[in-house]
Amino acid sequence: MRSPRSLRGAITAVTVVTIMLGAMAPATARSVLEGYLAERATVGKTIAELRERRADTAAELRTLIARSTKQLRAIPGPVAAANPERFTHIRRDLLQQRRDAGRRLVRSSRTVLQRIEALQTRRRSIDAWLATWGIFETCPIRGWNSIADNFGITVRLPDVPVHRHMGNDILAYAGTPIVAPFDGYASSSSSQYGGLEVRVTGPRGYVYNAHLSSFGTLGYVRAGTVIGYVGATGDATTAHDHLEWHPYGGGAVDPYTYLSVSCGS
Repeated sequence: MRSPRSLRGAITAVTVVTIMLGAMAPATARSVLEGYLAERATVGKTIAELRERRADTAAELRTLIARSTKQLRAIPGPVAAANPERFTHIRRDLLQQRRDAGRRLVRSSRTVLQRIEALQTRRRSIDAWLATWGIFETCPIRGWNSIADNFGITVRLPDVPVHRHMGNDILAYAGTPIVAPFDGYASSSSSQYGGLEVRVTGPRGYVYNAHLSSFGTLGYVRAGTVIGYVGATGDATTAHDHLEWHPYGGGAVDPYTYLSVSCGS
């Protein structure tokens, strides 16, 4: 069992970690998303450790209280009759010891619960952020990439109808794996302008990837499953992944913020 002193040290350490996490920009990881996921994991681990240490400390202090109570019940009789003054002194010390242990039990439990509540609040805040901005649970490109924030521009290419660009172009080396950014169903298609295409449909919408060189795993996939490879098929002039985001199956919206969060800028 850990002593109350070790518990206080743990609480202090958690406080320092929490302050550091709060002050540290999550972008110190490869991406903002990875930073928040790492922080959430640290917070969860710390909560579990605090709960375990609280239980150990409570058990230790309760054992101390029980031992003091047992001694108080055992000393009357011959000891009290033979030496009343010594009996009074021993009894006073044991009562004080029991009171101190009781106060420490209440105080340590309250302090740990306050820390746990603060960490749980932080975890809820992270979960809310992830639900809003972490829609792409992983970067769609496994390897070097450069994201062009070119949603909505007018595209004019030879032999291609003038059209509005409905996604972001992610430049990457030919053959770089393209992965599902979230759990869903991956289906393939092809067209004159999109070349080889893969759509991944999840609970909150679908992503459309175009210009692939070849397909990967199709059907039901998990986030991070390779669904294809970067190419330049269709009307592409260089190897890249044209990615569109269609929330709840509706019209395309600019995916740049979500890509920046999951891939880094």
